[in-house]
Amino acid sequence: MGMTKYARRRAVVAILAGLLCAGVAYADDMDGYDHVHAGSHPSSEFVLFASLEGHEFSAPASANQLNEDANAIGDAVFAINRGRFRLFGEYQLSDEEHDLERFQVGMEVVPDTVVWIGRFHQPASAWNTEHHHGRYLQTAITRPSIELWEDEQGTIPQHLSGMLVDSRRPLGANAGIQLALGVGLGTVIESTGLSEFDLLDPHTNGRRMSYTGRIAFLPDYVGTSNLGLLFAHSDMPVRDAPTAALLRATDVRQDLYGAYTDWNHGPWQLHAAIYDVSMDLEGPGAFHSESFVAGYAQLERQLPHRLTAYAREENSSDAGSSVYVRVNHPDFQLRRATLGLRWDFHRRQALTAEWARGVSVRENQDAIRLQWSAALP
Repeated sequence: MGMTKYARRRAVVAILAGLLCAGVAYADDMDGYDHVHAGSHPSSEFVLFASLEGHEFSAPASANQLNEDANAIGDAVFAINRGRFRLFGEYQLSDEEHDLERFQVGMEVVPDTVVWIGRFHQPASAWNTEHHHGRYLQTAITRPSIELWEDEQGTIPQHLSGMLVDSRRPLGANAGIQLALGVGLGTVIESTGLSEFDLLDPHTNGRRMSYTGRIAFLPDYVGTSNLGLLFAHSDMPVRDAPTAALLRATDVRQDLYGAYTDWNHGPWQLHAAIYDVSMDLEGPGAFHSESFVAGYAQLERQLPHRLTAYAREENSSDAGSSVYVRVNHPDFQLRRATLGLRWDFHRRQALTAEWARGVSVRENQDAIRLQWSAALP
């Protein structure tokens, strides 16, 4: 008799715990390496990102019940760095979901080049590579619709389970180049949208490989400003028969090409990206292609008294004619304007107020949000 879902989860948790213990033991063995390897700094860190949110929608009857709208979120992140060894994990719990978002074991094969194995954020997302899951890490309460996670009406796969290579190389006196390449098991399409590979409930049947990457220019090798190019290819089988009938496809092949910038200059910050997304939808006796362009720009200005004002404009109007979007992502924001004000009132704690007006396939909606976020301890 096969294991139940919960038995599988317990077994996988036990395996992950074993890997963690083995990793810590291996990291201890690497301490000698730290003393002879120039520039290595043994460290470990645990951070809990927490947030509480209240919101009001102009159309509450059809408001998304997504993690993006969760009232309470806890996101635990741990990292171990011993010599060339790396271990990283992230587990998120909210009143809407719980998930092992990332679990990666890595090795620094040469200085500033790490090869990771596990579940990771695919590098072709401009926003998520920078801000991840911790709400405190992003100035705005919400993320752009094109950057939403798979279980939040996301249209682009954001998690892969496989191998990630991340490398930074100097360029000239102060600048640098970053290259990130990821390959791994991707998502499938179900009635609720995209479904990524779950390490706590692993099912590989029907999943296919996805390929993603980025190349970025760093004007200051140790700074935060960068700009670059993105690409991704995802082959997504449709596992839900009613959804396949609506899409007239049992397989969706998605290609993404994009460009982005995260730019800091004095009190100003700019986060902007544009994506060209094309898809081939194929089923028995049917084939059609479609594409859309999606982009956003968020401008931030630091003010006195640890205040930060921000404004974001999103435009993905072309997605309104996409069968893929209309069928499986009806609450995807085609256009949205967002204004907000963040107050970092205490060390690693912030209060943020945000207003947004958006247009989706299904409806127009205004949203007002108030959020407390923190990075603890």
